[in-house]
Amino acid sequence: MKKNLFYLFALICSMSLFTACSDDDEAPGNSGVVGEVVGDYKGLMDVYYEPNVEIAKGMQQKITIKKSSDTSIGLELKNFVITVGGAPITIGDLAIDNCPLKVEGDKYSFTGNADLDLVVGKCAVSVEGAINGEDIELIIKVNVNNDLMKVRVEYKGKKMTGNESSEALIKEFKFDSDIIAEQPVINEDKTITFKVAETATDDDLKALKPIITISENATVTPESGVTQDFSGNKVVIYKVTSEDGTTVTEYKVSARKSSDALITSFVFENNPIVAEQPVINEDNTITFKVKASATADDLKALVPTITYSHKATIAPESGVAQDFSDNKKVIYTVTSEDGTVIKEYQVFISGTEDVYDFEKWLPGVEGQEPENTFYEAEGWASSNTGAHFLKGFNLTDSYVIMQTDDSHSGTAAAKIQSIDTKGQDLGIAKAPKVTTGSLFLGKFKTDFNTLNSTKFGIPCKEKPISLRGWYKYTPGDVYYIVNTKPYKEHCHEAVVDETKVDEFMISVVLYETTAYDEIGWSDCLTGTDEEEKNIYTSSRIAAIGQLIGGAQTDWKKFELPLEWKKQYDTNKKYRMTIACSSSKDGDKFWGAPGSTLIVDDFELIKE
Repeated sequence: MKKNLFYLFALICSMSLFTACSDDDEAPGNSGVVGEVVGDYKGLMDVYYEPNVEIAKGMQQKITIKKSSDTSIGLELKNFVITVGGAPITIGDLAIDNCPLKVEGDKYSFTGNADLDLVVGKCAVSVEGAINGEDIELIIKVNVNNDLMKVRVEYKGKKMTGNESSEALIKEFKFDSDIIAEQPVINEDKTITFKVAETATDDDLKALKPIITISENATVTPESGVTQDFSGNKVVIYKVTSEDGTTVTEYKVSARKSSDALITSFVFENNPIVAEQPVINEDNTITFKVKASATADDLKALVPTITYSHKATIAPESGVAQDFSDNKKVIYTVTSEDGTVIKEYQVFISGTEDVYDFEKWLPGVEGQEPENTFYEAEGWASSNTGAHFLKGFNLTDSYVIMQTDDSHSGTAAAKIQSIDTKGQDLGIAKAPKVTTGSLFLGKFKTDFNTLNSTKFGIPCKEKPISLRGWYKYTPGDVYYIVNTKPYKEHCHEAVVDETKVDEFMISVVLYETTAYDEIGWSDCLTGTDEEEKNIYTSSRIAAIGQLIGGAQTDWKKFELPLEWKKQYDTNKKYRMTIACSSSKDGDKFWGAPGSTLIVDDFELIKE
């Protein structure tokens, strides 16, 4: 009931201005003066509960006074809108005639009263007005239903010249605030929208103070510089009234809902099977790599943490386990805050990664004495077997592959070195002057043709892309070469070449095979000098990558991509090896004793 009375009270206030004035007290002698007060007046209206409870203040109104007769005036208001309690109430066009005008010197006055039947009941309305020069003042009193509610309306205005502008526009609307990401834009449909930073809180949005520029001499409600609440997608209505009062333009101002629908971050936190965190690609795919040891159960339990556009929604949600096994693609749908943009992202595993950290070492050959036992990194083969043979002939006191605690990470790394094995003709075999350390994926099977002992390659059922890892290298002091071919027959006749400095080589090779011989390893390429059977020259090679380098005191990271000689065929069988050599020309028995390559933290990336 109170709400209805309040609303209807506003209606009463507006209508009461234009009730018929009493004509009982018309004074003679007013003929000719009516024309002096005729015109448009613009002013402000305040409304009170009697005696002085303010309801509304400063409502801008325009009143037109026109001639009804030689001694009376009429009042008219067009497009009348009032605001009570922040709510606009449209009244429409209102007009009355025949209010008798009195003259008292330079002052003109009029009074009147009327009884009105309105929605709230019977209302006794009295009007008292005065015009003095350019100024007009009115007091209207309304008594609803015999003192149920008493209201007083006070109006003050000034006569207009007729040259006032009818323009009522907001020319500029801006905020001086750090939370504003994009300043307001005034749109053709009289909406004003702006964008706030993703970090903006509701409290921030409740404290925004707009700075407004409007048409010259126009007025705006609410005023510029007054704090407004734009939180919760609220729309704040601003009304601009032109200087002449004939135009009222309404603007609806709100924080613009975002149309962004982006995934900005997608990670699997602290998951040991994830070898390479997801990458968000331009084609809206998100790809990541897992370790080759990951099981189907591992891949069914991956839980991503996702960051996406502010106030957008995503399905499935962040933090929910998804099944990426069997090459499944998981579709994520992001919908912008305003619902206008929907983006789909396909998330899937792009490859696996074999990780070699050289932390675990196992006995290769256990000798009768500790010094005659060598060790090899788990999963790797080496030329230690050959060095073991030479050690048995007292041609060296060292192995070529050893564990070292000089690691990039963890507690161990692989130390690969070239050693001096004296160079002797043993009758059944030739002992080279320089024996190069070789660490590789494959198998070392002793052969009288030393170079044929290294059986390079393990079965590879995924496409390798690149190898990354870390290394150090120290070249030996004196470099030896073998001048006479075949090198394997003259390896014991090496001579010093002072022009050369030793270099290491790290290689990745993928080659075709027809079968996997895991007993004799007969299908493997080797270090032999026969071109078609050699790991670096055979026509069976599908892809190869080689890193050759010199002295490197500190740990250095490398990335070694494969170069493709043939197109990868999923229907073919392949072997793949990673080979590390302390002397790059060790297959010629060239190198410098003491050259030392240390490697650690290898990661083989596969597609």
